Amino acid sequence: MAPAPPHPLRRISTGSLSSLARSQDRASSSAAGLDFLRIPMTDLADEATTLSSNLNNLNELHDALGTFNESFSAYLYALKMNAFCVEWPSAPDEISFARAPTLKPIEPEPTPMPPQQRKQDEPSSPNPTQNHAGDQTYATVMSEEAPRRPVKKPVGKKPGMSNKRKRDLDIAAIIDTLPLEYRGNQPAARLIMEKVIGRLMDAPDGLPIKAMVFPPELPQPKVNKCLIALVTKKVVAKNNIGGTTWYKWVGV
Repeated sequence: MAPAPPHPLRRISTGSLSSLARSQDRASSSAAGLDFLRIPMTDLADEATTLSSNLNNLNELHDALGTFNESFSAYLYALKMNAFCVEWPSAPDEISFARAPTLKPIEPEPTPMPPQQRKQDEPSSPNPTQNHAGDQTYATVMSEEAPRRPVKKPVGKKPGMSNKRKRDLDIAAIIDTLPLEYRGNQPAARLIMEKVIGRLMDAPDGLPIKAMVFPPELPQPKVNKCLIALVTKKVVAKNNIGGTTWYKWVGV
């Protein structure tokens, strides 16, 4: 049976120092007879040197990680202190007023009108099979279309100065019946609700949600939330016209 292969890091895998000593020549030049330890001690010294080098590398890696942790923690602390100390005012400042003349005003999009059914009066065409006194060999049949009537677009009536106060009171009375979000301590939500109600009042035939969205003053999520609250209170009717959802003002 062949002996087992030696370990790659040790030349003596299964034997012992005593067996190694017996394998050496008894007639040794050393007085103590320890010449057989020279090769194992050389291997032990090499492995100890390698272990010391690896431990030094681990120590350097530990020091580098400690330095990085200290620097990164200082960076995070500076970001946190900056968030507490720096104030971002939401009100316009002198620079904003200086840039105001250079900004172009936002033009409102045209309000789409609801689809209307158009009836066209078409005269009945003459029957080519009728008997006429003249020769009908080269006769042609022509149909004349009746002129289309111009469709009048409904124009929303703008409230006059005398009715503006009454309209504001009506809007305030309706908002007082809505959830606390619109009648509480959130003026931004109340302002958006007032604008949505005003646009619905100006359009007696109703409006789709796209006609009421004007970012950034009236973003679509806020407008949609206002319409849901109004439909729940049954002051706005929700209809589906031509695959598009229309909202019509009903009132209290």
